[in-house]
This record gives sequence, C-alpha cells and structure tokens, in this order.
Amino acid sequence: MDFWENISGSINSNLLVEDRWRIMLDGLAVTVRVSLWSILLATAIGSLLCALRMNRRHWMQMAVRRYVELMRAVPILVLLLLLFYVILTDVPLSGMWVAIISFMLYFSAYFCETFRTGIEGVGRGQWEAGYALGLSPAVTFLKVILPQALVRIIPVFKGQIVTLVKSTSILGYVAVVDLTKSGDLIRSRTFDAFFPLLLVAAVYLILSWLLSLGLDMLQNRLTPKSRKI
Repeated sequence: MDFWENISGSINSNLLVEDRWRIMLDGLAVTVRVSLWSILLATAIGSLLCALRMNRRHWMQMAVRRYVELMRAVPILVLLLLLFYVILTDVPLSGMWVAIISFMLYFSAYFCETFRTGIEGVGRGQWEAGYALGLSPAVTFLKVILPQALVRIIPVFKGQIVTLVKSTSILGYVAVVDLTKSGDLIRSRTFDAFFPLLLVAAVYLILSWLLSLGLDMLQNRLTPKSRKI
C-alpha cells in the first residue's frame, strides 16, 4: 500500500498539480518537431554530400571528406553552442532552429558515409546489368542499385536516427524547453528528481522504439526473403 501511495503521490505532484503534465507535453512536442526536421534535412543534405563524395571530380571528394572529418571530430554539444553563441548570434533565429541546423550539419556527415557505404556495397556487375538492359544511369540507380543499397543502409541508418533523437536532450543548453528540460523544470518545482527523470527516460524509450519499429517494417518490405507470400 505504501508503494502505490508513493506512486500516486508522485503522479499527483509531478503531473496533476498546476497541470504540470502540460509542461511535459509541450516539451515532447518540441523534441518531436526538432527530431523530424533534423532527420529530414540531414537526410537531404547527407544524400547531396554522398553524391558529391562519389563524384569523379577529386576536389569535390576531398571537400566532402574534410567536412565529414570535421563533423566527426567536433562534439554535437560544442557545435550547438558554437552556432548559438558565436556564429549565428546576430541572426534572428530561435534556439530551436539553431538546434535543427546543428543536428542537420552534424548528422548529415554520418548519413553521407552511411549512404556511400551502402551504395558502394552493391557490386559493379549490377550497374553493368542495368546498362545491358538499355537503362540510363539514373534509371539504373533508382531501379536496380538503390533498392539493394537500402537493405544495407537502413540498419545503420536506424541506429543513427535513434542517436539523433536522444541527442536532442541537450537543447536545454540553448534555452529550448524540450522533453529533458521540461522534466528538469518539474523537478525544480517538486524537488522530486526520480519520477520526472524516469518519465523522461520512458518517453525517449518509446520514441526510439517507434522509430526502430517503423524502419524495421521498411527494411522487411525491401528484403525479399522477409516478405510474406
């Protein structure tokens, strides 16, 4: 009885009093918004970087390679603070959009290498088979190479997306009230660290699980041996 009374008291004080659940819900909305925009933009930029990285022009390859090396060497938190307090300090952007730009720049480098590795993992003979059928290079890539490459890309891509979502927990450093910051705000009012942090961890777990589930379903549709007859 004492255990359930403590749980009930924690729920009441952390979520129900003063409608504090709204703080958590607003923080979750910010986390989801930043995550979705960052994933979309980083995927687009990563695809472009991959195309440049695989270009025959040596200077393009070297430029993208140096960019990837730079992003890998700088921690995401340092990049976020550098953009917010130094580079974009005079630009009229909210902290949320500075964070989206930071995640876009950072994870596009990782996505670029993931895409390149997956595409290069498809044998050269597949290109030649497409050409032998009279397909153009663009159609060969879309119809022959890309479906095979996605099977190799998605498992790694899934882990990177989950990492991106969890990395949004640093948004509080630039005055953005995300999911983690909202839990900290509740903690500062109730002086109960356990329940808000446990709830935040559970929400991140659910978000990561949903993303992994969606990408697993996509991978199963792309993998012939996984399809149900």
